[in-house]
Amino acid sequence: MSVIDIGSNSVRLVVFEGLVRAPLPIFNERVLCGIGRDLAKTNLLHEGGVELALSTLERFVTISGEICAGLPDAVATAAVREAHNGADFVRRIRERCGLEVRVLSGTEEARLSALGAMSAIPDADGVMGDLGGGSLELVVLNAGEIGESVTLPLGALRLMGLSPQKQIEAIDHAIEGVPWLKDLKHRTFYAVGGAWRSLARIHMAQRDYPLRIVHQYQLSRSETNTLVGVISGLSPDSMSRIEGVNKRRLESLPGAAAVLSRLLRRVRPGKVMFLAGGLREGLLQENLPNHIRDEDPLISQCRAFAIRESRFGDVGDELARWMAPLFKGESELHGRLRLAACLVSDVAWRAHPSYRAAQAFEEVFRAPVVGVDHEGRAFMAIAINARYNGTADEPETALASTLIDSSDAERAKLVGVCLRLGLTLSGGAAGLLSRTRLGRDDETVTLRMRREDAHLYIELIERRLASVARCLGLVPKFAYLDV
Repeated sequence: MSVIDIGSNSVRLVVFEGLVRAPLPIFNERVLCGIGRDLAKTNLLHEGGVELALSTLERFVTISGEICAGLPDAVATAAVREAHNGADFVRRIRERCGLEVRVLSGTEEARLSALGAMSAIPDADGVMGDLGGGSLELVVLNAGEIGESVTLPLGALRLMGLSPQKQIEAIDHAIEGVPWLKDLKHRTFYAVGGAWRSLARIHMAQRDYPLRIVHQYQLSRSETNTLVGVISGLSPDSMSRIEGVNKRRLESLPGAAAVLSRLLRRVRPGKVMFLAGGLREGLLQENLPNHIRDEDPLISQCRAFAIRESRFGDVGDELARWMAPLFKGESELHGRLRLAACLVSDVAWRAHPSYRAAQAFEEVFRAPVVGVDHEGRAFMAIAINARYNGTADEPETALASTLIDSSDAERAKLVGVCLRLGLTLSGGAAGLLSRTRLGRDDETVTLRMRREDAHLYIELIERRLASVARCLGLVPKFAYLDV
C-alpha cells in the first residue's frame, strides 16, 4: 500500500510493505514544498510551492508504480481544504498526475491522526496533538479509544512572521475555546508532527542521549517547558546554527515551540511523548481488518522478522514458554518484552562470530519497530547481547543500561543467558525444547530431559546452565524427566 500526504508544509510518499499490523516503510520520502506558507495572508496556496508539489507528485506516482505499489491513496489537509484555489490545485493534480486526491475535513484528519498514534500505542491515554503546517489537531485518547477532538488554525507555517507576543495571543485565543483541555491534567501529551519531532531531536543532541530515535522519546513537563522556552526565544541567527534539523524546518520551530508551550500551560500533562506515527499510519490502519488491527504491534513485527530472518523460522514462542518457569510473577510488560526478545533471538546468525554480540545489540536497540518505548528497547537489546555472550561493560551496552534500572538490566541478562542455553540445546530447531523442562526452586535451577535424550547434555550445555543459575544466585542441576 502506498500513501501520499499533501500537507501545508510538506508532500510525502510512504510505501508500506503490505497490509499488516505494523509494516515497515519500504520507501519514505518527503519534500518541503510549503504550499500553505501564504495562506494566513492571502487565503491562497503559494504558487511556487504548488509548482514544486506538482512535480513532486508526478515523480511520486511514477515511483509508486515502478515498485509495484499501484496508484497511491492520496489525501490533502488544512492548506488545500481552506485555500480559495485548493480545488483548482486538486484539479491540476488529477490532470497532470492521474491522481485522485481526497481532501480531508478537520474531523477526518483528527481521527486518522489518532488512529496513527494508536497504531504504535494501542492503549494510549491522554491527548494527542498533531501539529502540521496549517492546523493543529487535538484528540482525547481514552485507553485506546478516540474521544473528543478539535482542529485549530495553529499550523507552524501560519505562525511564521508573527512576533512572539502575537503568536501567544493567537494560540491562547484558539485553545481557550476548547473547554475539555483543562480536564486532562497529569495525563500524557502525545506530540505528533515534523516540527515537534525536530524539537525532540534538538533535546536529544543537547543531552547526548544514547538513542537517536524520536519515536516514544519522553520528557517531563518541566523538561519540555525548558526546551520550548529556549527555542521560542532564539533569534533567526541563533536558529540558523542549530545542527541536525532540516534548514527549511528551522524557521517554523519558534512557532511550533510556542504552540507546545501554551498547550502545556493549558493541559498540564504528566509527561510529553513524541511519536513518529500520525496521519499516514492512520490511513493504513483504516484499511486493516479488525483482527489484524487488534494485534500487538511489537509482537507482530518481531514475529514477522523471525519468520523472515531466523534460521529455522519462528521458535520464539517455544523459547518463551520453555524459560517461563524461571520468571514466575513477572509483570505483563516484562512478559511481553521477554517474548519479543525470544522472537528476535536469531537476529545475528549470519554475522561473523567475533561480531555477533555487537551486531545483535545494534540491530535490536535501533530496530525500526513500534509499540516499545526506549526502556523496552534497552531491555531487549541487553537480552540479545547476552544471548550472544556480550558483556555489560561494552560501550554500547553500558549506554543502554543507563535507560533502565539495574534490576531490569539483570532481568534482561537472565533472558539472554536462557536464550543462549535454549538455542544451544535445540540448535535453533523447533520441537526439541518441548521435550525438556527448565525450572527452579529456592536452591537450584534444574534442566530435566528424557533419558533417551541424555546424549544431548554435553559439557557445553552444562556450562550454559551454570550461567543461568549464576544469574539467579542458585545451583545448576541436571535430572531426568521420569525421576
